[in-house]
Amino acid sequence: MFHTDLTILVGPEDGQRLKAIDSVDAPRLDYRLVADRCRGVIQECYPSPTALHGPKPVRLLRSVCGNLGLATRLVKSARPGSVIYSTGETWGLPVAIAGALLGRRSFLHIVYVHRVYSRLWLQMLRWLRSFLHVDGWICITEFQARLLRETLGQRRVPISVIPQGVDTTFFAPCQAREEGTSGYLLSIGAEMRDYSVLLDAARSLNTEVIVKASSTWMSGTRQRVTSLPPNVKLITEHVSYPELRDLYAGAALVVLPLVDTPQAAGITTIFEALAMEKCVVATRSRGLPDALVDGHTAVIAEPKSEELAKAISSLLPQPETARHIGSNGHRVARQELSLAAHALAVEHCIQQVVQQATPRTV
Repeated sequence: MFHTDLTILVGPEDGQRLKAIDSVDAPRLDYRLVADRCRGVIQECYPSPTALHGPKPVRLLRSVCGNLGLATRLVKSARPGSVIYSTGETWGLPVAIAGALLGRRSFLHIVYVHRVYSRLWLQMLRWLRSFLHVDGWICITEFQARLLRETLGQRRVPISVIPQGVDTTFFAPCQAREEGTSGYLLSIGAEMRDYSVLLDAARSLNTEVIVKASSTWMSGTRQRVTSLPPNVKLITEHVSYPELRDLYAGAALVVLPLVDTPQAAGITTIFEALAMEKCVVATRSRGLPDALVDGHTAVIAEPKSEELAKAISSLLPQPETARHIGSNGHRVARQELSLAAHALAVEHCIQQVVQQATPRTV
């Protein structure tokens, strides 16, 4: 542990979630372990555009203006040698811009980036790379880190790879109320999912498929799906975290039909499934976490319904193979993807940035 003046920027916190965490009815939050370990102060920011209501331009304007105003106040009050750790680019980029515009670079700034991998975002970073006040970047995967290094060029700003953490004490097989595997396939989440691939695959499977994806995006998808296969059950109502854990516990396989994207789509579901010792079957995507190794910690299929159905069909008659893959993934989750491992890695990253920048900030 080291001691520094650390502010951690996060999105608006959910009070109900925090109460549930206190009563052990929800998984803990990785940034709160970072705050505890590094004695940091948590600062809530304005939400991202996707969390707001209204037309997209209005949502974008509200989010950017709110976070830019907050960033300006934070930069003006930042003490020399202090550290601001932005847990997302929604609040990190406004701080990076405000720090540059105000000419205040005596504080250190680290940004954990999640979504800046589209062509437009990377082009913007390429234009601003010599201007932004960022002393360290954190990416979720090695693929993302390579993209960012290529974009930033020769600038000597460290880029670390730290996967998000999963609460392996909450998402643990022994904590579930479900006893044993009920044999269904489980798919959870909506962002960057291609459920048409899974639904087409399900039509050739004689197995129950449960899909939990009741977001706005999934609502639009349901309108385009004229009929669900008879073996598919769609859950649209709210599911508590203990109920979600039980859903994982009863699954034979956890299936993620992903869009091919550099974003780490599905990573929360993937890590929760690994922690629950479940075999993950995912379609190939550039943003898949590094922890997924085909045939070892997961099965990775090509993003076609027939290929996904083939991968699932080959595993269902071989429960021992699925259990072995699930056990490998579980071991990786506990050793490398736990909240404690995440917090320790972030602490080391912050410490490294502080040490490298000490001559400039003293």
